[in-house]
Amino acid sequence: MTKLVELDLEFDFSDAIEAIQFDEDLSHGNSCMKRVDFIAEYEDFYLFIEVKDPDDPAAANPQAFVQKLRSDELIRSLAGKYRDSLLFRILANKCNKDMHYVVLFSMASLEPALLLSKQDALHREIPLNHDDWRIPSARSCVILNLKQYKIRFGENSVRRISDGGA
Repeated sequence: MTKLVELDLEFDFSDAIEAIQFDEDLSHGNSCMKRVDFIAEYEDFYLFIEVKDPDDPAAANPQAFVQKLRSDELIRSLAGKYRDSLLFRILANKCNKDMHYVVLFSMASLEPALLLSKQDALHREIPLNHDDWRIPSARSCVILNLKQYKIRFGENSVRRISDGGA
């Protein structure tokens, strides 16, 4: 059973072939490439996951997250993390399946309409297809809140550690 932790959130990847904490420095050396938090491998695809958790009770400055989100600086950063992570995996010859990119915004006060708006902005920053490409850069690219993430991946796919329980 593979469980990985990002801040106050624990993710259960027990249904994956493999799941790794991709943003560890140990894997990347002195690379200045941006990285998503996790990459999980399933039979037919890879799942790239980036987590933003301003609802973490220990978050130092959740308002800074809101400011970055409103300015689109956060969307540019999320796009860069995906593109750099994808390039890293291509150069490592570890992209032989479809790729899906999921960004989790754990922020209860974030309106679903704003999530959709930011998802559209992320699609513009990460071109998914091009006439010269044989394959799409990602089969899907979504931004989900915690509730949507649990609906998509299962109720036990993620939990807040500070809430206790197993």
